[in-house]
Order: sequence, then structure tokens, then C-alpha cells
Amino acid sequence: MARGKVYLVGAGPGSPDLLTLRAKQLIDEAEVVLYDRLLNPSILEGVNAELIDVGKSAGRHSLTQEEINNLLIQKAEEGKIVVRLKGGDPYVFGRGGEEALSLRERGIPFELVPGVTSAIAAPELAGIPVTHRGISSSLTIVTGHEEPGKNSPLDWEAIARLGGTLVVLMGISRLEQNVSALIKGGKSPETLAAVVEKGGWPEQKLATGKLADIVSIAQKAEIKPPAILVVGDVVKLSEILAVKKIAILRPNGQLKESAELAESYGLKPICAPSIVLVERPLPMDLMQRVLDADCVAFTSANGVKLALKNETLRQCLATKIVVSIGPITGIALKSFGLSPEIPEEYSSEGLERMLKGRCKRVLFLRSAQGSQYLSKGLMEFGIFVDDIPLYDVHPSADPRLDKLIREAREIDIFAFTSTSTARFLVQRARELGLEVHLMDALRNATVAVIGQPTAKELERLGIRIDVMPNKFTFEAMLKTLRSYS
Repeated sequence: MARGKVYLVGAGPGSPDLLTLRAKQLIDEAEVVLYDRLLNPSILEGVNAELIDVGKSAGRHSLTQEEINNLLIQKAEEGKIVVRLKGGDPYVFGRGGEEALSLRERGIPFELVPGVTSAIAAPELAGIPVTHRGISSSLTIVTGHEEPGKNSPLDWEAIARLGGTLVVLMGISRLEQNVSALIKGGKSPETLAAVVEKGGWPEQKLATGKLADIVSIAQKAEIKPPAILVVGDVVKLSEILAVKKIAILRPNGQLKESAELAESYGLKPICAPSIVLVERPLPMDLMQRVLDADCVAFTSANGVKLALKNETLRQCLATKIVVSIGPITGIALKSFGLSPEIPEEYSSEGLERMLKGRCKRVLFLRSAQGSQYLSKGLMEFGIFVDDIPLYDVHPSADPRLDKLIREAREIDIFAFTSTSTARFLVQRARELGLEVHLMDALRNATVAVIGQPTAKELERLGIRIDVMPNKFTFEAMLKTLRSYS
């Protein structure tokens, strides 16, 4: 049997879309993949090969390095195409050199496929350039987890004297000892420092401070491996360059579109629905109430989609003044062949000005828990208002929301698009015993709302508001956030 071939492949920092083209090609063609613990599992989704976990971590060794070397040789001698897949780059503290030497000694053909090392990628993805003109013109990369009994241990005093940027890989389990060694070696405790967990993963975390307090900061942020330590003045650039995380709390049906929109504005969406919509049956007297109304108003695209599944209702609305509160609701109405009118101002005053002299009776089709802000205002103007609830809004019970609440201090922006998204977020935090934790995170984040009703609900909950766009749409909120400082 002809011998196979081994490819020593770097998977980069974590995200599948940061694989090199060559790496992706080889993973797809491989018959056997030996992969590391530090690898993002999503990289191997759908891979049609024998998958072998050979990962090592502090206190846990799936296989020794010698056993990994022997396994590579064994699979290659079986004539297999073998990919040895490593996080980052194979030759940067990845023991790829040891595996290459072992293969060379046995005469096994191999090829090295470089990957982007996390020493550079993780800081960059957290908004920290490892070099920057006028700040740092050199980069030192060391391991923070040396093998016991090593003949030439790291000289932390020499490392402490170096200028530029220092990146310590695989050192979170020994963070306190490594930081202590740097300070003892002469590095100023005032030097800026950062820890980056899972750089390039959706769960990426960044915690910054000074060398003197970075250990306690990392502990408070619950930083876990894989993570790196960055030391140097370039850390301050993260305040400007780090991609901000925005919490999107909308129901599932709106998350994908909202997340894509947030990404287009340079934000990192954290999707955690706090509400779920439960459809109500339409009332038996629906058609009569529609016929009695001069105007039928919709306050959300969700309401439009639920109501206009009814063909009879769609036909009946063709003879009515149809009002859309907001352009997104208007787009939904147009998709059903209707031509809605949209008030210039999304308020009872704006509606009254638009309908004055034309309507005496307005019918709202909307959420059962929707704000009565517009209804009350119209009634004060002498307009009769009828309400038909189309759906109920309930707490989502979504595990993503629980995760967001626990990690709330990592969120830069909270986006509230309805009163219920805010109310049920706080309610769930209270149930978890984390209301104080959440409120503290909200005080330190930017809080954005759509519309006066949502703003009033946040005021009732004791939450400060930073941003409210003039036009009450999610995209208008994102535009306003872009210029907010």
C-alpha cells in the first residue's frame, strides 16, 4: 500500500471564515483529521473524515506528544490523507516542528500549511494592534505555560526589560505567577495589560487594566482558557478600535435580519430574545369592527403578518384608510398589496394631524401587551379607539437570554425595541438573582430605545437612556448609535 501524506494545518484564531483557502480545501479532502482542544468545533461541522481528538490542556492529556506523532505515522502508513489541525499556526507553540521531525525521520511526506497565530489575531480582533507607529515597534511572543524541568526556562527579568508589545500565550492558568514575574523583573505595575479569551470565536471576551490589577480583573470577568495576555501601551487602542457588542432582544423571527443589519454598521450582535410571540385567535366580530372603523392602524410588522393571513380581512382593508406606525410596518403592509399612510411623527399628535377631518373611529390591530400611548392620546382628541389584540407577548425562557444576563458586563450596547423586551429582561434577571448585576451592567453600557413608550418603560424600571432616534426604526437606532460617543 502506498504511503499517505500528512498536512500540518493551522486553523487560525477560531472563526471558520478565518481559515485559509488551502486549510479549508484540505479539511474537506481529508480522510483523517487529528484536532486540538483549542479548535472551534464549528470548523469540523459536516467534515466527512475520521475525527480524532488529540487535544491537551492543563491537567488533561488526551494523548502524549509521542502518541500523537505515532498516530500520524500510523494513519499515513495506512495510505490515508491525514490533516493534523491545530489552532493558530502549527509552528508557533503548536509543537508542529516536533511532529514534522518525527514524520521526516520515518520518511512520511508532509506539508506545512500556515495559519494566523492567535498571538497576533486575538489582540487584533479585540481592537489591539500588536504594533502601532508611535506606540510600539516591536513584538515579543512567549509561552506562559512551560514544560516542567525545561533546561532553559524563560528569563522573565530579561522579558520585563524589553520594550514594545509582549504577548503571552497559554498563560491563563499561570497568569498570577507570570504577571508577578514581570513586575518582579522590573516591568512597571502601571503598564497597560489585557486578556483576550477565545479570540475570533463568537464568545470572545476582552478585559483590560493595568499589569498590577489584570489578574483580579481577569478573575472578575471569569476569563478561561484559551486566552492570551497582552502587555503594552497598544492596549489603549482597544477603547477606540474594539468592535462593540450590541444585545438584540427581539423575538426569534426578527433576529437574523436585525443581526445582519447590526453587522453592516460595524457592531457585533449578541442575539438573546427576551420575548416570544403567541398568536391569538381572531375575534368572531372582527369583520364588523373593521367595517365600523374609518381607519385601521398597525403598530408592528409582526401584527401585519399575523392579521393579514386572513384573506377576507385583506379584502376588507382595501376600502379603508390603513395606517402604518413606522416604515418597517409599512413595508410589511405593502407586501400584502396595501398602500398604507405613515404619519410624519409616530405619536398621537402626529396621527391626529394626519387623520383630522377624515376619521372618527380608529381600530388598532396589535399586541395584547402593546402600549396604550397612542390610543389614549387619540381619545383625548375625541377619536373613538377600538383595539383588537392579535398576539400575546410572553417571556422567552431562552437559554441565550440567561447567558447574556450572566455576561451582561461584556455588552457595550443594549438595544430595546419594545417595552416588553425591557420588562422581561429585567424580570428574568430578577428570577436568576442577577438583577443588581444586570442593572450595574446597564449603567456602564450604552442604552438605546425605539420610541417614547419604550423610553417610559425603561424610566419606570430605573434604567438610564442614552440614545433614541427621531425615526423609530431599528436601523435609525443603529445610525444614531454610530454618531453617539
